[in-house]
Amino acid sequence: MEDQTRENLNDVLRQFLDVAQAEAAAEDILAGERILDACPAPPPSLEAIARINGEIAATLARRHRIALVLRRSLAAAAVIAFALIGLLQRSPTADNNIFQASILPAAIWDSIDVAADDLDLARFTAEVRQIETQLQALEAGEDEAAGSGAVEELERELIQIETEFRKG
Repeated sequence: MEDQTRENLNDVLRQFLDVAQAEAAAEDILAGERILDACPAPPPSLEAIARINGEIAATLARRHRIALVLRRSLAAAAVIAFALIGLLQRSPTADNNIFQASILPAAIWDSIDVAADDLDLARFTAEVRQIETQLQALEAGEDEAAGSGAVEELERELIQIETEFRKG
């Protein structure tokens, strides 16, 4: 058994040291273990064991009481919070309107046609539709007077509008 222990120790030490240093370190460690085995520590007294067990029991009891008080306090706080919420919802003076913060006005959210109610969105939509119409006319060959650069210019305008829309 001691040979297996020594071999395992040498394997571990070889991962960090070269072979000669690993063997020397292993011999030092085994010599230290022989010295410790030759001078065993006295066993603890029964009074010391009883005192340590008493301290452990007292600490565990204290932690248990703290946890119990904390759980009861949280349960009581939850019951009080639910009771207050229930009272506030049933209060005759409570306003039944829902208030919310929003970037867009409530009229736009409530609207059926958001694009028509938001002025920026309506403007961007109109410009995109106009460019699409011009692009379709150019692709169909209806607008020969505009020249070959008109398609690229319309695409640049469309990209510019999309960029402004994303920024806005």
